[in-house]
Amino acid sequence: MRHRVAGNRINMSEARRRAAIRNLIDGLYTWEHVTTTEARAKAVRGEAERLIAIAIRGHNEAWAHLKAVVSDDYTAEQVLALARRGKFSLDSVIAANESREAQGKFPLSAEARKFKEDRLARMKKDLLDIIKDQNQAQNALTAAREAMAIELHARRTILKHLPYERAVKKIFEQFVPRFSGRNGGYTRITKIGRRQGDAAEMVRLELV
Repeated sequence: MRHRVAGNRINMSEARRRAAIRNLIDGLYTWEHVTTTEARAKAVRGEAERLIAIAIRGHNEAWAHLKAVVSDDYTAEQVLALARRGKFSLDSVIAANESREAQGKFPLSAEARKFKEDRLARMKKDLLDIIKDQNQAQNALTAAREAMAIELHARRTILKHLPYERAVKKIFEQFVPRFSGRNGGYTRITKIGRRQGDAAEMVRLELV
């Protein structure tokens, strides 16, 4: 029989406990250290490390998917950066206003059309400057967009548990490069003494 009492309950109701853990993790990611009781630190530590591990795994899977098509690291980074600038392909064209109307889109003025066409032409030129062969360039661009989707899935998984965009952005931009060579152990707990009043054991939870 399941009793649903596994884990550290830290003497709180479920809703309050979840909010407290989320806020502590957000503070840990924002300031890279928090001071709290030992019980709360132990309750937070596993979840904080698991979210970083999800980000690292998602990033590595996305990078491996792209590298299966583009073997050179520098070229792969350039193609990925170009794919993030916008969705396009070498066959893309700016649809006529009649086609846009049939798709339920607003018509484009002459200035807006010229702006979009110039931007698309620049992006195509940038891609062909990176990879000369058109077929290889298109395959690399497709792989880059698929890699972005793999990493996006990891981001959304983390956001289900930690609904703070700023913290998730910091995980991928700062913590993934920092911890990609480590197999766990992203945090440490240091005892700093007892709290006056109730003598609770206080600790400093920080990222290594």
